Amino acid sequence: MKLILENWRRLLEGDVIQFPRQPRISEEDIQFVIDIEYQIANRLEALHDNTSEIPVEKLERLDGIMNEIEELLKA
Repeated sequence: MKLILENWRRLLEGDVIQFPRQPRISEEDIQFVIDIEYQIANRLEALHDNTSEIPVEKLERLDGIMNEIEELLKA
């Protein structure tokens, strides 16, 4: 409650209040990430003859890499 009152006071005095915002990812960025994941999955499948032969560790690492790419695009 104290924070709300402080922000209200600052607003009335003309101070700029910085509200937190969610970073947005554009549709192009989302498509870029999807394309990268698709290409990597195809290459892994080609290396291991089919999807069921890909070791779980590699899929987990791919998922981690894709999450990091998404976070970089949010920045």
